[in-house]
Amino acid sequence: QKLNSALQQLPERHKQVVKLYYEADTSMRDIGGMLGVDESRISQIHKSALAKMQIILSGSGVSSAAAFC
Repeated sequence: QKLNSALQQLPERHKQVVKLYYEADTSMRDIGGMLGVDESRISQIHKSALAKMQIILSGSGVSSAAAFC
């Protein structure tokens, strides 16, 4: 529920990339073709979306397991 809430707070393009990549199992190259940008731009959007979601989730008391490594 918290993850979905964090996703809904993202800009539309970021939401599209995350949903296509994780829910539809679409490659970054294919996502780029769908959205009319190159694969490297999709990678940038993906990284930015995950960073924004991490900030939102941290504010909700959810922390990443990677933070403990």
